[in-house]
Amino acid sequence: MEEEYFNLPLRHHEEKNPFEDENRCPTLEGAYQQVLDIFLQRHPDGNKKLLDDAFRLAYSAHAHQCRKSGEPFFFHPLSVAKTLAEWNLDAVSLVCGLLHDTVEDTSITHEEITRQFGNEVGDIVDGLTKLSKLEFHDRAWLNAENVRKLLIAVGKDVRVLFVKLADRLHNMRTLGAMREEKRRRIAHETMELYAPLANRLGMGQVCMELEDLSFEIIEPDSFETLYDAVQAKIQNNTAQAKDIQMTLESLLVANGVQAKVFGRVKSVYSIWRKMGIQKKELDSIYDWLAYRIICNDRTSCYMALGIVHALYKPIPGRFKDYISLPKDNGYQSIHTSVLMPTGDSFEVQIRTNEMHKQAESGIASHWTYKEGRIANRQELNQAAFLRRMAELHQDSKDSNDLVINLKEELVSKQIQVFTPKGELKSLPEDSTPIDFAYSIHTEIGHHCIGAKVNGRMVQLKHQLKNGDRVEILTRQDRKPSRDWLKIVKSASARSKIQSFIREEERHQAIDVGKERLQKDARTLGVSLDSPEHNNILTLRLEELNLADWDALYAAIGFNRISSRRFLEPLLPDEVRKSKKGVLALDMPDTILVDKAVGILFILAHCCKPIWGDDIVGYTTKERGISIHRTTCPHLNSNAMPAERRISVAWGVQSRAVFDVEVSVTTFDQPGIISSISEVLQQAGISIQRFNATTTEEGTASINIAMRVKDRNHLVELMGKIRHIKGVNTVQRVKGSVFSRQRSH
Repeated sequence: MEEEYFNLPLRHHEEKNPFEDENRCPTLEGAYQQVLDIFLQRHPDGNKKLLDDAFRLAYSAHAHQCRKSGEPFFFHPLSVAKTLAEWNLDAVSLVCGLLHDTVEDTSITHEEITRQFGNEVGDIVDGLTKLSKLEFHDRAWLNAENVRKLLIAVGKDVRVLFVKLADRLHNMRTLGAMREEKRRRIAHETMELYAPLANRLGMGQVCMELEDLSFEIIEPDSFETLYDAVQAKIQNNTAQAKDIQMTLESLLVANGVQAKVFGRVKSVYSIWRKMGIQKKELDSIYDWLAYRIICNDRTSCYMALGIVHALYKPIPGRFKDYISLPKDNGYQSIHTSVLMPTGDSFEVQIRTNEMHKQAESGIASHWTYKEGRIANRQELNQAAFLRRMAELHQDSKDSNDLVINLKEELVSKQIQVFTPKGELKSLPEDSTPIDFAYSIHTEIGHHCIGAKVNGRMVQLKHQLKNGDRVEILTRQDRKPSRDWLKIVKSASARSKIQSFIREEERHQAIDVGKERLQKDARTLGVSLDSPEHNNILTLRLEELNLADWDALYAAIGFNRISSRRFLEPLLPDEVRKSKKGVLALDMPDTILVDKAVGILFILAHCCKPIWGDDIVGYTTKERGISIHRTTCPHLNSNAMPAERRISVAWGVQSRAVFDVEVSVTTFDQPGIISSISEVLQQAGISIQRFNATTTEEGTASINIAMRVKDRNHLVELMGKIRHIKGVNTVQRVKGSVFSRQRSH
């Protein structure tokens, strides 16, 4: 593949139809012929009839549809198929590219596609149809159900992901006709999901283009300014850059190394990100310019490296041999940064033709599909990534854990460490021996008690470095600890630990639930051994959507359902209508849990919920259920897994009062504290604590601990304080400022 010298991506307003030839827009038939030519050039024996049939069906289905830009809609499926052909994919992939929007946007059904093209095509198109409904409504990333759809679809056939990436690439190139809000939403989707997925599959060129196109939409001013600056830098350095290229080419030839030399400019988004991370200006980013030396074989790569270092002085610490130690996504290349006599620097990347093809297109560059599995000339690291994605779906029973784990899997930087036998393992940066143990085998992770790193004993929280040699020590009676979740870095290890702990807790909950049911049944005078009662209760399981008795015991053990609620059909009317046999609540008539009573509750100190707040319950092991505000940050931590949360709601409001704290910022002026105290006194507020501090800037911070009736009472009170002259802000405090002050 020929490369343009120092090529930068086109901006959205410069994009052209990928099928245009000499400014003439082709017919749809002509565009399809281009797709066919590219495919047959790479696959001379490819199934042309299958493609022809797909073209005719999709052409007919989309015949009267147009895109926002006004052009025929069918140019989009053709563009997707063209990209897939350029990625060297098979006929089935191209067929799915042509048909990927038919079920979603036309009257064609999934059954019709399956009947005409077979189950393989039908399954991929079905997966694509489901993925087309994934929506990002804000920066909160994907919701849990959508993540499952993604992993299920990709797990069945990774070609779903290839077609989706080609689809997204063309959509990103042609967003100009859409309204700004939708452009930004799609750009955020792309930056946070599809670009990282392309990167983890080794599809570097696709990742960079998606990032640049997204960056242009999300930060248009920054993009335009930096784009112009890079263009100017290219123009100012063109003569020098060509001299370097010619010098490298001539020296390689003189030393008998057959190779091609290309210039490459770092992508705009990559430069912008590096400038932000390193807090540098463009002139200080030395690797904005790089040369790629493409050799015929691996040996020539190392010969070329020697020639480069003989000509230019290498910069210490800027040498990476990704040929001997490939990246986690399969990327292979030698990277070195060198200094010229002028003091200027540039980067050189050295690789073989095959490595270059792999770096541009990743797993798609030499993908074949055989008997439902990946079949390549060698085992690919990308396949390991796909397996990890499948494991995340299988191990993560909790959907929120799944979202967090997948996101970490996509964005984490990788290091490479060795087993005692020299096998290479890729792990996220700052991984621990626990991460390493789980990368070898789940059981080794579960029983890990310690590790040796480079022959030295280390703690389990020790952070591994690139090139470490790690030996794991195990013991059969060791089990994972919840504390491990605080130190592991890999999504795979975290998911397996969560799965183990969840299963352990489920077994404990089953034992607790069974004992509680038997005890409560005796209290209520119900015989569980009676065949008649057993039949009624078996039907009761179905009514409550419980799979079996163990599911019931677990639900009771986790306090998701009360024994009384389960036994209700067997209770006498007078018992059902009264509270006889029901354990006393800690706070009578205040909180309902799934419309059941009989469980101990406490109000969490970390967020101090009051009547009227949106709340959620969390099952503790010793204190019953703790009630949290739904916005409590502790609920999103690994220490509070989602499977132990239950639905809660405020019941009939009692005469109880609730502890709450507010923080007030004011100008430091006479009488301000007196004014606030007067408002509190008039409202009949019971003040528990009160303190104030001032700053040299002339402001004051006042913290008040008090008791209120409910949320409306608090909102009304905060409004009155806010209207006092000199008050800047009034905010409710999560937890307790006073307890934090004492701890300090």
